Formats: sequence, C-alpha cells, structure tokens
Amino acid sequence: MKALLRDPRIRRLLLANITGSIGSGVTIFAVPWLLVQQPGGNATYGTVTLVTTIALFLFMPYYGVWVDHHSRKTMLLGSELFGFLATAAMAATGMVTGHYGLWQLGAIYFCGMLYYTLHFPAKFAFLQQVFDKSQYQSLMGLMEIQGQTAMMIAGGLGAVLVEHVSLTTILLFDAATYLFSFAITSTIPYQSTHLAETGAPRVTAWRAIGEGWQWLRDRPRLTVFFAASLMPFIAVMVGNYLFPIYISQTLHAGAWVFGAGEIIFAVGAIAAGAFLPRLIAEHSARNTVPATIAVFATGAALLVFFPSTALYLVAALFLGFGNAGIRVARSAAMLHLIDNKVMGRVGSFFHAYDRVLRTVLTSAVIAIVAAGGARPAFALLLLLVLLSLVAVLRSRSALTA
Repeated sequence: MKALLRDPRIRRLLLANITGSIGSGVTIFAVPWLLVQQPGGNATYGTVTLVTTIALFLFMPYYGVWVDHHSRKTMLLGSELFGFLATAAMAATGMVTGHYGLWQLGAIYFCGMLYYTLHFPAKFAFLQQVFDKSQYQSLMGLMEIQGQTAMMIAGGLGAVLVEHVSLTTILLFDAATYLFSFAITSTIPYQSTHLAETGAPRVTAWRAIGEGWQWLRDRPRLTVFFAASLMPFIAVMVGNYLFPIYISQTLHAGAWVFGAGEIIFAVGAIAAGAFLPRLIAEHSARNTVPATIAVFATGAALLVFFPSTALYLVAALFLGFGNAGIRVARSAAMLHLIDNKVMGRVGSFFHAYDRVLRTVLTSAVIAIVAAGGARPAFALLLLLVLLSLVAVLRSRSALTA
C-alpha cells in the first residue's frame, strides 16, 4: 500500500473520494434519522426505500452500457456534478419553503442513493483500467479504508449536525464536498483505452445484461461465488432501513447510538481494508471470503438474539469488518477475472441482481417491521447470509489459489 500511495493519481483519487463520500454519507445518515422521527416517517421511509430500489434497478442496465461506451473519467465527473446540483437544488428548495416535508426528505434520500449508483460502477471500471493487476488487492484494500474512513467521519459529523444545525446547512456542506471532488478528479490523467478495444456495435441496455449473463454462464461456479458473496453487502443495504428503526424503537436509544454505530462499523471496515490484502495474498480469496462472511453472520446474530446498546456496538464492529473484508476479496477477484472491456456489462448483471434482491428484501422487511419490529427482519437477513456462506463454500473452487 505504501508504494501505491506514492502514485500521485491515487492520492488525488483518495482525496476526491473521501471528500465526496463524507458529504454523501452525512446526507444518507441525517435523512433517515429525520424521517423516522416524524409522524408516519416509518411508512414514508419504507416507501422511499422501495421506490428508490426499483427506480435504480431499472436505471442500472442503461448505466452499465454507458460505462462501457464512454470515458470512465467523464462518468466519474458526471456523478460528482450530479451530487452537487441535486444537493444544492434541495438546499435552495428548503430555504425557499422554510421547512423540509416528507416528500423533500424522500427526494434528498433518493438523490443520495442515485449518486452512489452513478459513482461506484464508474470508479470500479476506472480503477481496473488505470492500475496494474499486481496492484488490485492493495488497491481494493486502500479504497475500502478510504471509503470507510469517510463513512466514519460522516457518521460522527451526522450525529452532531443532525441535532444542532439545520438540514439546509448540512446540504450546503454536502454540495461543497461534491464540487471539491469534481475539481480534484478533473486533474487525474486518464486515457479511454477501452473505447479503442470495443469495436462491437452498441446494444440495448437490457441486452447488455444478457451479454453479462452470457459471459458468466460459461463459468457457473464463478457466477454462484460472486452472486452469493454479494449477499452480506445486500444485507447491509437493506439494514440501512432497519438500523434507525432498531435503535429508536427496539433499543430506545438516541442519535448518538446511530452515529457511534456508524463510526464503529467504519473502524471494523478500515481494519479489514488494512489486513485483508495481506490475508488474501497468504490464504487466497477462496478462503478469506467464507471466513469474513462468518464474521458478518456473527454480528447479525448479535442483533437478533441480544438486543442491547453495548452489543449493538459490538455487532457493528463485526458487521463492518465482515462486509468490508468480503468486498475487498470479492472486488480483487473480479478485477483479476473479468475483462475490462465487458466490466460494465458484467457489472450491470450483478447490479441488476443486487437491485432485484434489494427490492424483494426491502418489501419483505417493511412488512415484517410493521408486524413485529426490526428484530425479526434482521433474523431473515441472518438466515440469508448463512445460506450465502454455504453457497460460497460449495462454489469457491472456481477461484484459483
């Protein structure tokens, strides 16, 4: 990692990413908490989460094609510009109206999630194209440390800001971080080599998912491994709906617990980002992925069986380490095994898979929360994570040692 940090491109990328991630993280922290504190907020938050998931599922196939047929740097800059314009517009709306209703909070949340959807696929393809294969494991570890450091800072800032300053101030701060990230990213040298390599005619967005599936169809065990190892990340995304409800209504705790959980989750993830590249080099992804899924499952089990504030924070550490560890190992394996010229299309298949599962699971947990609270919903996620662990163990032979 030290050698990688001497590269001026990675230093600029880290600076841009951490700044933009802090801004978006504060928004994603503040809005759900504000929503669930309002009358009817639970139902509204559930509806917004579901609508956002469905809308982004429909959008992702088109975006996967765009990533493959356009400059990855242009796509990154576009994501930062969108974040700035959307956040500044919502801040202006709040200043004009003098308040933020449920629909405005829902719109802010949607724009924040759309930013993530625009940013991360383009960044993933950009990194694969710009850096050498020998750097992938350290690069993924470094990116995880950067991302989780940003989320740790965002969690701490969010817990303070949401109870002491106006949402307009928070949004203006976030807009400034996006603009700064845009300026830094624009200085990174880049050449669109993949555009010269792809001479095939363009296809429709939904056919692109089919092409991604065709590439994977001849590698069934690899497909199962990548799909199953995505489950803990999906559980975290669905859990983002459950965490504020669990803290507020199961633990009866305040925003400080929410912020502390975010920080501790990030600490666990940073530790995984630091240690996993070495563990992967020594033990391979085929061994580290099952181990980190088991760590993640331990954290989920604590939420289900031992509802207390102290154990919630312990669970956050396990969840953060497990999720980040899986992401580092899985991402490094994908960078090694998937051709860059089809990365957007193969990625769009997994994004579609991700969104379908998120839609189904979000609908399920909304119904479960309405009937019995957050703990039974976490129990469902725990069961699915354990099933994914079995699938990973059975399919890991697809990865070379």
